[in-house]
Amino acid sequence: MNRIVVLGAGVAGMSAARRLAMAGHAPLLVAPFGEAPSRGETLSYKAEHFAETLGWAGLLDADTALRGGGRFSIWGGPALRQAGDESHGFHIDRSRLEQRMAQSLAEAGVERLALTANTLEHLPTGVRVNLADGRVIEAPALIDCTGRAAISSGEAANRRRLDRLVAAWRVLDLPDDTEAMAATLVEAVELGWWYMASMPGRRMMLGLFTDSDLLPAGASRNGALWASLASHTRAIAARLESLGLDGVAGNAAPEIAPAASVTVFRIFEGRILRAGDSAAVLDPLGANGLATALWSGINVADAALALIAGDPAPARAYEQAFLEGIANHLANQKAMYGVEQRFTDAPFWSRRIHPSSQSDNQE
Repeated sequence: MNRIVVLGAGVAGMSAARRLAMAGHAPLLVAPFGEAPSRGETLSYKAEHFAETLGWAGLLDADTALRGGGRFSIWGGPALRQAGDESHGFHIDRSRLEQRMAQSLAEAGVERLALTANTLEHLPTGVRVNLADGRVIEAPALIDCTGRAAISSGEAANRRRLDRLVAAWRVLDLPDDTEAMAATLVEAVELGWWYMASMPGRRMMLGLFTDSDLLPAGASRNGALWASLASHTRAIAARLESLGLDGVAGNAAPEIAPAASVTVFRIFEGRILRAGDSAAVLDPLGANGLATALWSGINVADAALALIAGDPAPARAYEQAFLEGIANHLANQKAMYGVEQRFTDAPFWSRRIHPSSQSDNQE
């Protein structure tokens, strides 16, 4: 009972395992193998030093990352504007990046059990993990990085879903004779907002973000219907046409992924700490998901090491920093949605202007 267990092998989980290994600890990573979807995520240049801290800056190569070319939007008015500082960040192929991270951990000798955990039990000085194959592991501390499932979240965590946001998305291959600017394009529409971003390997992600109950009937199964929604935009439609993608966008049905914001009241309980999406899931409009995963993986590992040494102060500080980050994000999110005044009577926007009308379900 001397090895910290990390549940989940996404970016947060592998970052935590990497940080623990770099500190001389031998973590046990518990997670089944599987391929994460690549949805055109971005990594801010402000977060690059997290990769450097983990010795993973070299993983951001041409196969996994594409240097950004700016962020453009139609938001709050009909004009196309350039905003933000994404030109120095990256467009990430998450699947390939996580494969590289997993390979790095394996080469460093980090042990991985390709299993899921069924239940967790608090012990006076540790955690008992009941695995899917019947095995039981006891650990001095556990880091939960199981994502939205958040296996560790009980009543004390007060885990709540704040909205019903989903993404209807596809990744499109660019024609061989097309050159695309490595830029992000966001366009607000009555139904929600469209997102279009370049990806490594000459690909383009196209996604509609709206609430699950507002997605037009059949759009999740009918690619032509989904693409027709994009054709009624201004900048998105123009970019699809200029890249020769307007004729192929509707050839297959989009994938549907949950994107709702989920918050918690507690980040750690006893000897269990949460990181990444297990701690909180925030609206992707802020484009901070990958940065938060890396940051939380690093800090939760440091907190766990201090915790098993008898010092809970770093865990409390980590929790406080995370909760403050959630509060800041929600304030910024409200301000960003508040800028858009063209569709205030539409359900998607009125729910965000008047948050009490949003769902408030415990996860």
